[in-house]
Amino acid sequence: MLNRIFAIICLLILAGCTTAPAISPNSGKIAKGSKVGLLVYMPAPAQHMHVGTTVFNNFSTPYQFPWNPTVRTYEAFQSDLEKAGFQVVRLTSYATTSVNALAIEKDGRWIANPRQEWSAKKLKEEQISAVVVVEGKRTLTRMECTGGPCAESYMENSGLFTRGMFTSTRYFAVPAMELKIFTLNNPLEITAYEPLKTIQRTRVRQLNDFADPRDFKRLTTTEFSPVAASIDSYIKSISRSTAQSLVAGVN
Repeated sequence: MLNRIFAIICLLILAGCTTAPAISPNSGKIAKGSKVGLLVYMPAPAQHMHVGTTVFNNFSTPYQFPWNPTVRTYEAFQSDLEKAGFQVVRLTSYATTSVNALAIEKDGRWIANPRQEWSAKKLKEEQISAVVVVEGKRTLTRMECTGGPCAESYMENSGLFTRGMFTSTRYFAVPAMELKIFTLNNPLEITAYEPLKTIQRTRVRQLNDFADPRDFKRLTTTEFSPVAASIDSYIKSISRSTAQSLVAGVN
């Protein structure tokens, strides 16, 4: 029962409390051959964060992914976008990670963000139709409310979160990242809608078959590999959905 309550609470928190403005079917669709700006920043190293029965059992340990998170993520998105027929443009100088709000909600509809006017102008000068931003994001991994104040745990970097309670431990793969997709000609934040909304909301995944490591505070490369594989699978899943959403639009 506690596991179920934990999962439900995390889903509600990750979902947020706002509802995006209504849109027509297939909104966000752009023509094949269009330019898509891509900006990725994923911090390293990986992290193993453990929350035990008491604070004295808590710890955080850094690990290395078998690949560079930024490069791996960029290559996955670039590949899927190009397979979908788009031209990928690497965003650098004028498009920093601050370009994550090119469209904003106002009075129940989407409009171009006036604070991003300069960046939007530069993007349009390069004939870019949509912008994809992927960056590391502090992520809620645990929220427990058991009669007193709620306890929360966040991870700054992607990796492994473990929750120990007496003799049992639960293992979770955490992609500590956030995706934002904006179309420019008709301002819209695609990630506020399905299917991307649900994919991001459920990004923290419990690893039910994770074998207890020999040294809990220092996992071997082999022991850590299921975590890296789960995060890699999530990156590939959300990159495919990004391309599909730009091809067919969102709901």
